[in-house]
Amino acid sequence: MSQIKISQASKILFDEGVLNQSNANLIGNTNRAVEVADLTELFDDPVFSCFLFDESGSMEPYKQSVIDGQEEMINILRSSAKCRKGALYVVQYAFNESVRTLNPFSLLSENGNDDVVILKKTTDYNPNSGTGLYKSLFNLLQDMAVNIANALQSNVKATFTIGVITDGEDTEAGIDPSQIRDILKDLQSKNILRSSVIVGLVNSKFNASMLEELKTRLGFQQAIALNQDPKEIRRAFVLASQSAIQGQTL
Repeated sequence: MSQIKISQASKILFDEGVLNQSNANLIGNTNRAVEVADLTELFDDPVFSCFLFDESGSMEPYKQSVIDGQEEMINILRSSAKCRKGALYVVQYAFNESVRTLNPFSLLSENGNDDVVILKKTTDYNPNSGTGLYKSLFNLLQDMAVNIANALQSNVKATFTIGVITDGEDTEAGIDPSQIRDILKDLQSKNILRSSVIVGLVNSKFNASMLEELKTRLGFQQAIALNQDPKEIRRAFVLASQSAIQGQTL
């Protein structure tokens, strides 16, 4: 895969009128290079589905449920129309106090012949430490920006969806959530970001009202509250995949 620097991509997005100057400067504050998806074999407008799920210490009791749910999520996406048309890309991240990329933007195949990671065993998912939600989401947005810029330069009309699964508020700071909200607003107004959903696994320290406040703070379009138990955690991944599929057809 080829790479583009985030600083270069942010300039493209400003020049193309996708991001205003403030958001372009914010996104482009690093020379980190990001792998871009291969767009050469497309026969339909692509959708890029971005998933960010919680790997903080409080998720430790639910490791197997996350593994099962994540596989079900990918299998649901494989049956979508965009996937059958060869035009669905998936990027996945797990986050605690930092973020790790499970796979970069990769074309999803309906028969499973692709580079999209499936969590198979408990060592693939290792909950620990705090909840760096804001920093991790900003990292996702930077990777998105690079792939948006790459699509524009390739004359490809790409759209994006974001699904976040978390069981708590951010504990690490480092990014102002209003900055994330402003970037999302830009992308939504240009019809590049089709859908954004936070699935909150609510508990005594993170209730439905706090989830709704988090949605508003970040500028997400939808928040879904579920209980923090194994069945509901698996359902969280199903809902994230369904939101992504709905976002393909808006």
